[in-house]
Amino acid sequence: PIMPWAGAVKPLALRSAAQFRPGPPPALHSAIYARDYNATMALGSAKSLKRTDWQAETAKFWVISGVTAWNQAARGLIAAKPLPLIESARLYAQLNLALHDAVLAVFEAKYEYGFWRPITAIRNGDRDGNDATGRDAGWTPLIETPLHPEYPCAHCVLDGAGGAVLKSTFGTGTVPEFTLTYAAMPGVLRKYTSIQQLEDEVAMARIWGGVHFRNSNDVGNALGAKVGEYVLQNYLQPRR
Repeated sequence: PIMPWAGAVKPLALRSAAQFRPGPPPALHSAIYARDYNATMALGSAKSLKRTDWQAETAKFWVISGVTAWNQAARGLIAAKPLPLIESARLYAQLNLALHDAVLAVFEAKYEYGFWRPITAIRNGDRDGNDATGRDAGWTPLIETPLHPEYPCAHCVLDGAGGAVLKSTFGTGTVPEFTLTYAAMPGVLRKYTSIQQLEDEVAMARIWGGVHFRNSNDVGNALGAKVGEYVLQNYLQPRR
């Protein structure tokens, strides 16, 4: 397993990695779990016929590190809408402070709950006590499953944190178009006209890739936003 020690690391801004720990994932017998299970089973399978080519490309693109992607997004936005040097420096500092602590927060929660990934859940769908989840013993996700627990979604936590910081400067609405690239996928260019568009795309990409459940994405994004807002309110404020 990757980073089981992260929850014990002292954050840079948060009081502890568990400061904003979310509640537990949905019970296996719940309707929410069945909804998410069946959506990921259908859309995230390596052999899915319900996923478009664009969605498959998006899933493969978002194997990229969230830290890399959000710093790239910041560079694109600042290039399109330049800031004074001190404000630019502050933004990068707050962004990376938030991303750092968001990583600790999500891994602390992951190992607190130890929730199974779709590949394990779907291959054992007859053992979850939920009549609405059908087993597929040979199910395989589109992308490789990360070696850490499913809940909450780490990419989505970074989205929440990075999105909160960048929205504080560039707003929640339409922004000048910015782009992202991924070295492992040369020639692929992702384009965005709002920060929320980027956050929403990443959340769906983890479902299309077959490695996350929808509720985990929602909870992860909310956790990250709390980390980002905490950093914004408590660190590197402009002088009055």
